[in-house]
Amino acid sequence: MKKIIDYLKNEFNSYSRNIRIALVVLCALVGLFIIFGIQILFWGLGYTDMSNLYPFGQWIIGDLGLVALGGGAFTTGFFLYIFRVEKLEPIINSTVLIGFMCYLFTLVFLVFDIGQPIRAWFGYTYPNWGPHLMPQSMLTEVVWCLTLYFCILFIELIPLPLKHKVLDKIPALHYIGHYMHKLMWIMAAAGTFLSFFHQGSLGGGMWGVLYAKPVWFDPMYFFWVIPAAMGGGTSFMLLCAYIAGKVMKKEVVPIETFHTLARISGVMLIIFLVTNAIHVYTQATIYVPAADRRYVDIFGGYYGLWMVVIEFLFTIAAIVFLNLKKFREQERFFLAGISLGALGVAMSKCTVVLHGSSVPNFPWRPFIGYNPTIQEWSVFLGGLATMVLIYMWAAKYLPLFPHLHKHENEEH
Repeated sequence: MKKIIDYLKNEFNSYSRNIRIALVVLCALVGLFIIFGIQILFWGLGYTDMSNLYPFGQWIIGDLGLVALGGGAFTTGFFLYIFRVEKLEPIINSTVLIGFMCYLFTLVFLVFDIGQPIRAWFGYTYPNWGPHLMPQSMLTEVVWCLTLYFCILFIELIPLPLKHKVLDKIPALHYIGHYMHKLMWIMAAAGTFLSFFHQGSLGGGMWGVLYAKPVWFDPMYFFWVIPAAMGGGTSFMLLCAYIAGKVMKKEVVPIETFHTLARISGVMLIIFLVTNAIHVYTQATIYVPAADRRYVDIFGGYYGLWMVVIEFLFTIAAIVFLNLKKFREQERFFLAGISLGALGVAMSKCTVVLHGSSVPNFPWRPFIGYNPTIQEWSVFLGGLATMVLIYMWAAKYLPLFPHLHKHENEEH
C-alpha cells in the first residue's frame, strides 16, 4: 500500500502547478459525483428539481449533448475509413476515445435519469407492441442503437491500448491489433448506419412526434439533428485535441489534419444552419399556428427567444471562421470557430429541453421554471470531470496521438 501511495505522490508532483490544481478540482468533482450519485440512486429523484410538470432536466441535456458531440467520432471514422481521407489518421484515436466516453456517460446519466435503475432493462424489452406486432416505442430504438454503437466504439478502441509499447511486443496482441485496425472500415460503416438512426431519433424524433406540444412538434427535427451532430461533433473533437496540445505543449496533431477536419465541420454546420432555419420557419408558419398559438407566444418564462438567437449566432460565426481560409488558418479564429461550433449545437439541445419543457401545453397554463440542485450539478459535472481524467490518462500513457509518438521515437 505504501508503494502505491508513494507512486501516486510522485506522479502528482511530476505535473506543473496549474495541472496539479486542475487535478485537485477534477478529483473533487468526481468525489461529489460518487457521493451525490449514491444519494440519488438510493433516495430517488426527490433530490432534483424535476417534477411531473418538468420531467426533463440537466441530465437529459447531458445525454443529448454528449450523443450529439460524440457524433464527431462516427463522422471522422466515416471520412477516414470509407472516403479514405488519410489526413484524418492522426486524430482518429482521440475521436474514438472521446466518442466512447460520450456514449459511456450518456448511459451513466440515463441510469440517474430514469429514476429506477433496476428497471433499466425495460428499455430493451418493452417496445410497446402495436398492431401486427410492430414496435411503436422510439425509446426502444434509441436504447438499442445507443448500446450497439457503444459496443462498436469499444471494439474500435481495443487497438489503442494494444499499441502500447509493452503490449505491442507480445506477438499475439500485436497481430490482433494489426488486423483489427485493417477491419475498422466495417466498424465505421456499421457505426455510421446506427448513428444516423439514433442521432435522428434521440436528438429530434422523440420530440418532433409530440403533436400535443406545439414547441416540439415538427417532422423536421429528425433531419437537422444529424448534420448538427456531424458539424458540432467534429468541432468538439478538434477542440479536445487542440486543448491537449496546449496542455502538453507539443504538436499532437499535424496542422493539415486540423484544417481538413475543420473544413468538414464547416460544411456540416452550413447544412445544420439551413435545416435549422427551415425547422424554425415551418414551426412558425405551420405547426405552431395549427395548435392555435403564435410562434412568439411559446417563448417566455426563464427561456425566451434569446436562446434561439444565440444558437444561430454561434453557428453562423463558426461557419465563417471554419469555411473561410483566411480565418481558419489564424489560430485565434480557428479556436473560436471550433468552440462556437460545439457550443452552437450544445445550445440547440438546451433550447429543445429547457425551453420545450417550460412551455405549457395549453395557453392558460403558466410557464414552468427549473433550477438544477447541487445533486444534479455534482452528478453532471462529476461525470464530465471523469471524462477529462480518462482523456488525460490516455494522452499520457497510450499512443492516443500517433503523430506525437512518432516524433518522440524519432528523437530517441
